[in-house]
Amino acid sequence: MASMVSLRIILNKIKWILYEDISSTWDFISFLLNLPTTIIINGPVRGKKIILYVGEFIPPRIPRIAKWSKRFGNYSTILLCHKRGYYEKLSNEDIDQTILFRNKWHLKRIIKSLPQVYIAHGFAPKSKAPCQAMQFLNKYQPHIPFVADYQDVLVIYYGTRPSQRWLKHELPYEKLCMQYADGIIANSLEPREAMKLWNIKTKNKRLFFPIYCDNDSFSTPKKTFAMDDIHMVYAGGIAGSHRDKRYFGDTQLSWLIEYLAQQKIHFHIYPSPTVQKADYQEYEQIARQNDFFHFHQAVSQTVLSQELSQYHYGLLPFFGGSSNQSELKAKYATTVKLFNYAEAGIPIIAGAGVTYQSWIIERYKLGLVIKQKEDFKNIRKYIEEKPYSEQIKTVSEQREALSLQKHIPRLIKFYEGLRSLHS
Repeated sequence: MASMVSLRIILNKIKWILYEDISSTWDFISFLLNLPTTIIINGPVRGKKIILYVGEFIPPRIPRIAKWSKRFGNYSTILLCHKRGYYEKLSNEDIDQTILFRNKWHLKRIIKSLPQVYIAHGFAPKSKAPCQAMQFLNKYQPHIPFVADYQDVLVIYYGTRPSQRWLKHELPYEKLCMQYADGIIANSLEPREAMKLWNIKTKNKRLFFPIYCDNDSFSTPKKTFAMDDIHMVYAGGIAGSHRDKRYFGDTQLSWLIEYLAQQKIHFHIYPSPTVQKADYQEYEQIARQNDFFHFHQAVSQTVLSQELSQYHYGLLPFFGGSSNQSELKAKYATTVKLFNYAEAGIPIIAGAGVTYQSWIIERYKLGLVIKQKEDFKNIRKYIEEKPYSEQIKTVSEQREALSLQKHIPRLIKFYEGLRSLHS
């Protein structure tokens, strides 16, 4: 069974490699012949200051900040994303135009045909596409500020000399982006540590800008709390047992399903839209056999908080030693699910392995942090220390301090500051 699942994953990778290689031939010839693309820029985009968001895999944070930047800065927005890495459920209707590219040469043709861009905002991982976009924009629209936006930084996972071939290929692009972007937006503490690892001395402008909560998604918990009917939820990436534990151990959650079911605590999982069928089929099978485990379909970011507000606690069940990822990754990483839970108005239970996220939870009183996996075996002991009504009241109050509405002016000021340097 595991071998068949792994085979499906490999075949999917091969499919995309062949698609990119074959389509590259056409786009390379079209570029040499100066043939126009079929892309037509929407009327509402023209005539305003355009922010171009460009990258390979769409992260939920980009459509969120695009929406709030439009509200506060009177921009129009274009999302330029690889066809393989675009998931509609992670985007929103506030992106004025979404353009999907299929390979490097298609990306170059599209950028060549774009109207004047005000700010280019590259997002990673991965860094290859934004790095190429930065180079193409420098050729066709020189003096346009390019911002590199980082949440997960790959060099933090396994260091500057990884064993994986794809990472060896990817890391030079990540380093180039950090060296030559006009500005760096750090959603976590990882970019700072990455620059130390690479000994980057570049004096580009930098902004620490966590993912933050989307005020439009603020919800009120809907489920009455009772100690004999507790419901916990996890939203995000998951991996099946067939995956190599060295790389996917942190998101293999069968242990947590078992621990909670033994206490008759209901556990719900909402997988990220990016999770492959080969990974979630195993969880569907467990749900059919376990009355206390419930596996749901992936939902869009626009309705996720409403779904999560049906439960009592949101989980960040991450502890050190579950995979071969470096200690720096667990220490400095961040994730959108932390803010999704706060949007839903539910307290968070986090493992102490995620140091920075644990600090946020404790600093803003968004929930509780437990030291080790085994603490989940008797989780009622920890959650009964404070009345549940007080816990949700605190979350509702504190999330305002971590909201995009409060902090987006800092991002706009950063954009405008870069523009003034390039005028």
